[in-house]
Amino acid sequence: MGINRTASKGIAVVAAAICVSTTVLTGSALAATQFPSGTAGDIRVDWSGVWANANRLEDITLQLCDATPGDKDQATAQLQGYVTMGGDASIRTAPSIFRVPVGDEACMAWRDVFLTYFQQDERLAYARVDFFGSRTKEHRQTKWVPNPRLRG
Repeated sequence: MGINRTASKGIAVVAAAICVSTTVLTGSALAATQFPSGTAGDIRVDWSGVWANANRLEDITLQLCDATPGDKDQATAQLQGYVTMGGDASIRTAPSIFRVPVGDEACMAWRDVFLTYFQQDERLAYARVDFFGSRTKEHRQTKWVPNPRLRG
């Protein structure tokens, strides 16, 4: 995976392994916090992770399911961060794309993913998953998950 212009400006996402999965989470995902899932039409997202510090969400396990994988409208997801600096804030979409391929498999899972924002004085205040069909392009999101490392 090459680093593109967006990643070099501050957001990094790394998927260490890709595998077909059911809803069973194992390994480091057991210690992670389960975050609110999202469903829209035939697409479902389940995810979990561990907030490491003010700038990093790690040990993310993301499961993306497509109830109709043969319809060519591929279930697609991207991680998003709500990044703050001083009084400014913006939503940033990570460059990595997670997609269930057209075919027989209804779910894919990615483990050991992390989301980090690393420019000076900026904080990853919230994270969520943006998901959509590759053809319909109607975006839905999971609920924002606050970073507990930034609380008062």
